[in-house]
Amino acid sequence: MTHNDICIKSAKAPWGANKKSWSAWGLTALCLVAPLSLAQTKASPNKAPSISSEKGLGNSALTAQWMFEILLGEMNVLQGQAPTGYALLLDVAKKSSDEKAFERAVEIALKSRSGEAALEAAMAWREALPNSQGANQYVVQLLIALNQLPQTEQALGRLLLITPKEEKADLIRSIPRQFARVGNKVLAAQMVERALEGSKASKPLSALTWSTIGHMRLMASDPEGAMGAVQKGHQLDPKSPDPLWLALGLMEFRHTEAENFLQRFFSQKSPPVELDFHFAYAKVLLQNQHFKQGIGQLQLLLQKNSAFSLGWLYLATAQLEDNSPTEAEGNFKKFLDVQATQPLAMDEREASQAYFGLAQIANQRGDLAQAEHWLGQITQGPSKVNAFVQRALILNKRGETKNAIDLISTLPTDTAPERRSKWMALVQIYRDQKDFVKTLDVLKDAFKENPKDDDVAYELAMAYEKLDLLQEMEMALKLVIKRNPTYHAALNALGYSLADRNMRLDQAREYIVKALELVPEDPFIMDSLGWVEFRLGKFQEALAILQKAHSLKPDADIAAHLGEVMFLLGQKDDALKLWQSALAKSPDNEVLRETLKRLGIKI
Repeated sequence: MTHNDICIKSAKAPWGANKKSWSAWGLTALCLVAPLSLAQTKASPNKAPSISSEKGLGNSALTAQWMFEILLGEMNVLQGQAPTGYALLLDVAKKSSDEKAFERAVEIALKSRSGEAALEAAMAWREALPNSQGANQYVVQLLIALNQLPQTEQALGRLLLITPKEEKADLIRSIPRQFARVGNKVLAAQMVERALEGSKASKPLSALTWSTIGHMRLMASDPEGAMGAVQKGHQLDPKSPDPLWLALGLMEFRHTEAENFLQRFFSQKSPPVELDFHFAYAKVLLQNQHFKQGIGQLQLLLQKNSAFSLGWLYLATAQLEDNSPTEAEGNFKKFLDVQATQPLAMDEREASQAYFGLAQIANQRGDLAQAEHWLGQITQGPSKVNAFVQRALILNKRGETKNAIDLISTLPTDTAPERRSKWMALVQIYRDQKDFVKTLDVLKDAFKENPKDDDVAYELAMAYEKLDLLQEMEMALKLVIKRNPTYHAALNALGYSLADRNMRLDQAREYIVKALELVPEDPFIMDSLGWVEFRLGKFQEALAILQKAHSLKPDADIAAHLGEVMFLLGQKDDALKLWQSALAKSPDNEVLRETLKRLGIKI
């Protein structure tokens, strides 16, 4: 038996209290016990505690009487009398100091979900064989699972002391994951740091030790303390990847100092970094909406690793998101070319992402036949239905609405997700045709079957908004927000809809600010905030916000709003240039067209 994801429950009473009341015992806390020998940042094979027999005792050293008791114990377990079987096995283990007998007793207790009994056996095992790595690992894991943190410190310190040098790094790296479920994470962080005191001075382990301390501090909601650990660990060993991974974790939480730290690190001429970390850094930059920096890092990475196909896919996707379709098209094709040279078959999801990207680019430039060609390459996997829907949308764009609807009608509807996909496809077709009455009818049917689906409710609200049914729109969005206060799109939509109509502007701003707090770097929510500030007459504030939004995402909607603010502030030439550029990329954008018409601008 391994230690992987062992489920335990802590029993209210020890097993010796009443063997007849086995099923009636109160089992309180379900916990997961994971091995203390796994690396946190890199995948490692799972393994059980290594058994080191101090007395050299195996089954061959067991007496006939002990063997009989073991057999009797196992028979009791098979017959559903686990407490009796456990008692017999533990008795043999104590008399013989046999590691396998101790481990079997722990295993029986864990399978029966009695954490206290498992801990009792593990403690007895450790008492009999103080230097047994297996016994000490079980004790630590069980103490953590049972949330007995004060006792865990000494046990963890003992385990660190006896763990072989070549296994110690993996043990230290795994510690934060072991404490991920404990209630008092502040106490856990303090306890772990004390237990690791001896490892701080060990040069091969110093950076890793500080990184582990930093992870514990981050779990305890102390990002500044975690950043201090990053700097300490990096100072002790600039070549260690562990402080860098911790800094990246902080950067994911948008920690400015961590972001600056990594920016300085990568500004070196040849930063000592592995491919996986460089790629992870680029992905976090993109995730945080830093497209220019993320694209730059991917380009640097691919200069050295041109056979890294996934890098080409991410680069192309980021460039498409950053409104660079020509570059994106070339790199999607580069991904397919590189992937074709690889010995393993192409991953369906990754291939589909490339084909969808190429189809989108072809669609944007009006080459509908080429877009349909790329979609036709997606013939299997989870993306097949989506490709089918996209082909119907192309037919609709050609003006073949009936054929598009007929194609959608052939989609399967046996399950709720399949019916939902069909409804959403019809919604897109009717929306593209600007037939918002039919759009609303379809969404009402979808909502009737899926009243708890927040995405459907959100789309229903947007359909109401298109028909200027503001009361119904507001009710639908407030329903979503009530059920899911972190649904930032609903908050933003409600705020923007009010602001765009110049209604209840203070309340509109509150909704938008809440949305931006949830997604601080979202350019579209920034656009909403800039627009409501403009409506409130705060032109300079609006200008600054909209300029930042446009720098993050040069979208036509944002350009329309930014241009209007610039135009009214007297920056007319700059506004015209901005609008001309946006119109060239998005000639059919409704917001931009409406803005130019309202202001009497002809471009």
